[in-house]
Amino acid sequence: MGIMTNLELAKKHEEVAKKYKTIYAWGCFGMPCTQQILNEKKAQYPDWYTSRWNMYQQKVGTGTFLFDCVNLTKGILWGWNGNKNAYYGGAKYAANGVPDVSADGMIAKCKNVSSANWDKMAIGEGLWLPGHWGLYIGNGLAVECTPAWNNCVQITAVGNIGAKAGYPTRKWQKHGKLPWVDYVESEDDKEHEANKAKVKSRFGFDDKTIEFLDGYKWNKALMEKLATKP
Repeated sequence: MGIMTNLELAKKHEEVAKKYKTIYAWGCFGMPCTQQILNEKKAQYPDWYTSRWNMYQQKVGTGTFLFDCVNLTKGILWGWNGNKNAYYGGAKYAANGVPDVSADGMIAKCKNVSSANWDKMAIGEGLWLPGHWGLYIGNGLAVECTPAWNNCVQITAVGNIGAKAGYPTRKWQKHGKLPWVDYVESEDDKEHEANKAKVKSRFGFDDKTIEFLDGYKWNKALMEKLATKP
């Protein structure tokens, strides 16, 4: 049994993006922005923090949490809960059997890794490109922590599926399922499977034809239309 379901993991990522003040900070997985933590991180990663020191200083005491890309996902799997009084924001380092790996190391841990079928991704799949990481939350959207755009944990469009108005867009190279997560069907997925069964019965299609139709980019809309057509 996994730490949580893919739907729970996606929801937690989305909540961090929408409900918490965050900023991209190299090597951090949800620490509250305090002077002590900044001093420690500057000593650990001087090249990153020295040139951005004034920016981080302005966040001390503002209730802002520090994350980087893959550490957002690791922090959540390690139990991060937004505790401003806890050194790691409520997370426990390397908890739940999840190792402290880089973005490249995380995609190597994933199952069913693919560079295709972006529109067939399950909610909660990891998104990867060299040195960067995000998480798919459904409807063509991802959550990622990046110094680009808003310099925080933010919601972006998965460019491999298509741009979305109001969101910055990023194209990724691979996606895959995290081994510590239980992947279950969303209500949308269940409805799609039901529509496929209706279409198969209604038109007398064989499995090969259903599979062919399901490979269409707008497969869910197509199946819904065929299943409900008068």
